[in-house]
Amino acid sequence: MNEATRLPNPGTGLTGPNYARRSRVEPTVDALGKGRWVATDESGWGGDQLAANPDRYMTIGSVAIDDQTAQQVLLDLRRDARITDQVAEVKFKHFKDRPTGRQALIEALGPGGSLEGRTSVYVIDKHYFVVGKIIDLLIETQAHSRGVEMYRNGAARQSARTLFEEGPRALGRDGFGKLVQATVDFASMRNRDGRQSSVENFFDVLEAAWAKSTRRRVTTVLAQARGTRAEAADFLQALQEGDLSDSLEPLIPGVAAVVNNWSERIGKVNALTDDQKVLTDDWLDKMIRQFDGGGSWELRWVLGRAQVGQMLRGESKTHPSLQLADLVAGAGFAVAKRFGGSDSPAAAELYPAVVPLIDPNSMVAFDDMSRFARPLG
Repeated sequence: MNEATRLPNPGTGLTGPNYARRSRVEPTVDALGKGRWVATDESGWGGDQLAANPDRYMTIGSVAIDDQTAQQVLLDLRRDARITDQVAEVKFKHFKDRPTGRQALIEALGPGGSLEGRTSVYVIDKHYFVVGKIIDLLIETQAHSRGVEMYRNGAARQSARTLFEEGPRALGRDGFGKLVQATVDFASMRNRDGRQSSVENFFDVLEAAWAKSTRRRVTTVLAQARGTRAEAADFLQALQEGDLSDSLEPLIPGVAAVVNNWSERIGKVNALTDDQKVLTDDWLDKMIRQFDGGGSWELRWVLGRAQVGQMLRGESKTHPSLQLADLVAGAGFAVAKRFGGSDSPAAAELYPAVVPLIDPNSMVAFDDMSRFARPLG
């Protein structure tokens, strides 16, 4: 066995050569002229099996704060929440079931609180993300080869919204569900061995959806997708060869979007992510290159060249800033679940403080984030 495969990497619980370069154990400290640290963590993530996952939404919580400052904020939050347990790592679960904990979070996130202006919640609707892949991987790829920029003219996003919003009525919920599941089966990492799905399997479902569609705009989008067999074959070959691994993984473009959006707000950013296995050195390298080039990514595009210094991973138990990001992600996830129909005492109390923090560029099929405050949907 290679030595790099056996030895743990400093600052992370992950091991092996894929996690050897971009891990950090030292506390983060903001320094004049070197950018501000932004910590990110997720809640509701479950890999690339997005159709069958019981959690429709996932959130990425982020906090513009370094470890030095975060340590005192955590101590104050524990005091205000009356958390006397000697836990080494504070998580949202320590707050959500305590009235004092929920109140402490509300006060910290709100006006005059210790985290005012420092936090953001990026929401991903996993089903919308999957529908978007029909556009991203097939229709946009073909259009790009013909010199059409569907990202920059807004056509990619509009096509995804049309299919997502009108698809259930055009195909029936069962028919729409089959299309979403077929896309997951085709584009997920489980298909790398070629045993789960094929171009033919996917297009059988796509053709049936096109034939069944009762709404013109949906029929038009599906007609465009019907003409992308060559692109589908190229994608599947690249997936099986490992060139497009994790193409159906929402955490990767989600983290990239969060870091980009923070850079637009505060300038140069150094990002510290929780040590999720999917965030390999190679993927963090790709993010840096993407920021440097200002290119497209998913249905949202990088509008300019984001100013990003470091992209690193760390363990939350050694980085107080990541523990705060966990609190923000957990609060956002509770509110997203409430929006989807699953209420809780935490969501009922937290949503007035959390909804204003939701990133307006979240991966959802609407622009008005205040919709997350509406009664259960």
